[in-house]
Amino acid sequence: MSASTAVQLRHHIAPRKMLSKILGHIVVFTVGLFFLVPTLWMFFTAFKSRTDVFRFPPTLLPHDIKEVTLDGQSYPLYRVPVDGQVREMARLKVEEGNGTFVDPENPEDVVVIRARLAEPVMTIKFHWHNFSDAMNRSTRPGLTVNFWTYLKNSTIVAALTIIGTLLSCVPVAYGFSRVEWPGRDLIFILVLSTMMLPFQVTMIPLYLVFTDTLHWGDTILPLVVPAFFSNPFDVFLLRQFFLTIPRDLIDAAKVDGASDFRILLQLIVPLSKPILTAITIMTFLWAWNDFLGPLLYLNNPEHFTLAIGLQDFQGQRNTAWNQLMAASVVFTAPIIIAFFFAQRTFIEGIKLTGTKG
Repeated sequence: MSASTAVQLRHHIAPRKMLSKILGHIVVFTVGLFFLVPTLWMFFTAFKSRTDVFRFPPTLLPHDIKEVTLDGQSYPLYRVPVDGQVREMARLKVEEGNGTFVDPENPEDVVVIRARLAEPVMTIKFHWHNFSDAMNRSTRPGLTVNFWTYLKNSTIVAALTIIGTLLSCVPVAYGFSRVEWPGRDLIFILVLSTMMLPFQVTMIPLYLVFTDTLHWGDTILPLVVPAFFSNPFDVFLLRQFFLTIPRDLIDAAKVDGASDFRILLQLIVPLSKPILTAITIMTFLWAWNDFLGPLLYLNNPEHFTLAIGLQDFQGQRNTAWNQLMAASVVFTAPIIIAFFFAQRTFIEGIKLTGTKG
């Protein structure tokens, strides 16, 4: 192939690569909108007033009627048709369908017309108090419980679940990956086979054990205690990552007289920060978003988590949707923050899992 032919071929390939990259970015952006738009709608709805939530046509940004101050009092501003012109006037009152409007710059100029003929002057306004109103609002009349109670319960459940998962899964994974013992691979296959059992199969037996046998009903114990007995999925991820750690490091530590416990604590765990971070995030997401578990075992609103609290709030006869969205933002924020700050380590841990050193 001559040099001129190679140059021509390169000129033909370069635009195709550029076009494929552009199309790829368009596809990714389009798919991302399906996830981004509902999140943005929830976020901005949290700042809307109760009337703005049901405004038609709906708007993404929160709007409210612009107000002006007259004699120390605030009045809504409207566009009022007067003598063929549209003027911005403050509405003083509405009686029998007639609205009394006054010119803010000339308080003596008063107009009385049909109230439905006037259109409100809208302005972008964020109602920050929705968050404090939602978090301090009691979802059950007569009980001193609110979303702060639910937030505390969710934090306790998530923290204990993470601690239990790490304490139980790390030693088990180390035993399956770096300790030689008879029947190890067969037992590991049996452990993985338990992942094929759906939760619906074990749900009723577990419920009977926790409530009738152990009498743990209406407590958080059924939600956190199982985490201290490991789970096959996290054990599998940890085992695969531990296999990527060079065997020479472990052999050198054993030559120096280190025990398996010391090797695990001082060698394996420090080298496994990416996968430990990934498991921490996944465990937090599962525990924080868990709805079925708290629904099964919790009856007292004082023990509700945020997932159940949001459902309980939505089940009221008159739902304040702006406050519900504000509480949902508080519910979602820790998930976004946790993944944002740990996304690089999380992706690294998932990427390295499955490669064997």
